[in-house]
Amino acid sequence: MPRVRVIVVPYELGRLRDGVGCGPERLLEAGAAAALASAGADVDVELVELEPRFGRTGSGDEDAGFELMRLVADRVRRARATGAFPVVLSGSCFVAVGVMAAMDEAAPAVAWLDAHADFNDPDSTISGYLDGMGLAVLTGDAWRTMAASVPGHRALPERSVVLAGARDFDPPEEARLRASSIQQLSPDRLREAPALATALGALDPRPSGVYLHLDLDVLDAATATVNVYAAAGGVDGDELHAAVASVLGECPVRVVSLTAYDPSFDVDGRVPPIAMRVLRTVAESLRD
Repeated sequence: MPRVRVIVVPYELGRLRDGVGCGPERLLEAGAAAALASAGADVDVELVELEPRFGRTGSGDEDAGFELMRLVADRVRRARATGAFPVVLSGSCFVAVGVMAAMDEAAPAVAWLDAHADFNDPDSTISGYLDGMGLAVLTGDAWRTMAASVPGHRALPERSVVLAGARDFDPPEEARLRASSIQQLSPDRLREAPALATALGALDPRPSGVYLHLDLDVLDAATATVNVYAAAGGVDGDELHAAVASVLGECPVRVVSLTAYDPSFDVDGRVPPIAMRVLRTVAESLRD
């Protein structure tokens, strides 16, 4: 029987259950564990919480963010050591740094599905928002000293990243992307179900293990208003499901994350059914 460990990180930056930090537990309430158990897996849930010291004077969002990366790395590593498949439900996307630190693959790769590139660094960012830098940290382009404090962290080569569905960029970030080796799939290409799996399979080196990072705002704003950064021009629920199913069927996926859902913007409750469908597909892939 396959085993799944759901790792719940209910934070936006260092703020507990605020903004997108409310999303992980809302997805649990909507049946995330049951969806993952739907194909017969044994599912357990683990909550990640910061120590109280991170909310005191002298600590900031950056301190808390990198501590969350360290905690997620530990939880993912422990799950994999016990034979469980990690599914991370997180507010902030930067936990990806912790996920990748725990992958321990000879040739890791990431499929980053997002309306945004998260490829700013402290010099290019317009807002200063740490969660707009997650992919840059992951690839060694930002916060190098802090990233080195995450056990197991190694900068992921840009050529091992496929950024899919991104369409809303800061101008300096867009210039950084053009100068990078990151492969990009536009929303139109992502709508072609096999395209993402094909792009991952064509990476050099060929991935030994893939991290499937799904920021739910890859969805078109007309399909669901996932968070304050929802943008037009994205994929719909069926198109997202088809792309995810193709990756799970064709690629060696080791960890899946769902991130960046703020229920306060989803007044019609459109996001949870889409997310549950994705999680049921993850469950089916583990049974196979």
